[in-house]
Amino acid sequence: MQPSLGSHMTYFPRKEHSTGSRPHRKLVFICMVGLLLFSLFPNEAAHADKEDFQIWTPVYLTVSHTPKIQGWYEVQPRFGENASEVNQLLLRLALGYKLDTRWSLWQGYAWTPAFVPEYTNENRIYQQLLYLRKWPTSEILVSRSRLEWRWIENVPGTAVRFRTLLRGQYPFDEKKVWSLVAQDEIFVNFNSPPNGPAAGFDQNRLFFGLNRKVNDHLYFDGGYQWQSLNTKEPGFIDDNNHILLLQCFLIF
Repeated sequence: MQPSLGSHMTYFPRKEHSTGSRPHRKLVFICMVGLLLFSLFPNEAAHADKEDFQIWTPVYLTVSHTPKIQGWYEVQPRFGENASEVNQLLLRLALGYKLDTRWSLWQGYAWTPAFVPEYTNENRIYQQLLYLRKWPTSEILVSRSRLEWRWIENVPGTAVRFRTLLRGQYPFDEKKVWSLVAQDEIFVNFNSPPNGPAAGFDQNRLFFGLNRKVNDHLYFDGGYQWQSLNTKEPGFIDDNNHILLLQCFLIF
């Protein structure tokens, strides 16, 4: 049984063969790319209009329905306003089809209501392409590209958003129980529906943390995530969220 680390980062059971590359170099590269993204805009990021401390506590369930098809089921409450209240809830489900040992295609639906500053309903469907490479020594590299079709309350039409994530995981103990994790995900809006998101850069999420394997069915992530958002206000980065991210992965 293989772990699932991150939204739809489902590991289909398989054997990998080493190619002689050094996976830890990929992890360092991911860290450098993520840091570089916003070091290019230090003044805007440092003077964001709003900053908030948040806690995100997603729970992910992966179920193998057949050797080729897996199901993904997610509940993710997010606590904002200095972690004093629930400001958003995400409920996602999807089916994934294994193309080969590393590539898979997914089709999913998400209900993502927001509660702050007022209740706003949102429904999404999405498609994504997932690449996952796992080395015999337990290093892991994940690439996920997702296209979202969003229907937001009081926003006419459909908002279309593309997001792409790169994640590296590197074990640092002999039993492969603890691993260092680094990932970065960038979001780009493809259009500008009336009263909705503006086309262009939407946000970035940069995460550093630890992964803990409890057993073959249960894994945890814990660490710091920096979410930088571009709103309709002047400037490149308008909001910064400093997030304690605690993720639980269940695999059956």
